[in-house]
Amino acid sequence: KVAVKRLETARQGLKQFMAEVRTIGSIHHRNLVQLQGYGADDHHYYLVYEFVENLSLDKWLFSKIHSHDPKKQQALRWKIRSQIAMDIARGLDYLHGGCKDQVLHLDIKPQNILLDADFGAKICDFGLARLVERSDHEKIFVNTVMRGTPGYMAPEWLHSRVTDKADVYSFGI
Repeated sequence: KVAVKRLETARQGLKQFMAEVRTIGSIHHRNLVQLQGYGADDHHYYLVYEFVENLSLDKWLFSKIHSHDPKKQQALRWKIRSQIAMDIARGLDYLHGGCKDQVLHLDIKPQNILLDADFGAKICDFGLARLVERSDHEKIFVNTVMRGTPGYMAPEWLHSRVTDKADVYSFGI
């Protein structure tokens, strides 16, 4: 099984689409959703990802979709929640320190965390991600326009300079 993300070509230019393909296609970690392929037609771009069975974390935390099923209501007990947090932290650690180039996700939120059949967490939606070349002698800052989800954005966005700490801030929220 796969999941297909369809993007409007008018809303996302070819440059942004190819940036997402390059970013997600170059990284491989068990706590990151894996890109399987991509394509395009006249009106849409398509990203083909591995299928992740248990939807996004926000559906389990904030939704009533499982209120009719007591077994599923109990699924996110403290032990599973702490494992999800550890999985997200491992994924962010890989993005920030385990890749050839550092990857800043820039939109960490429950909607962008998918849960597999065993409730393992996988970070997804790299639409705002930025690849940053590593430098041992400089602190890494990314100058970019303010984007993301209000409420999950680090205060440093106000100065248009972000570091990997922006992802850590969003994760904490």
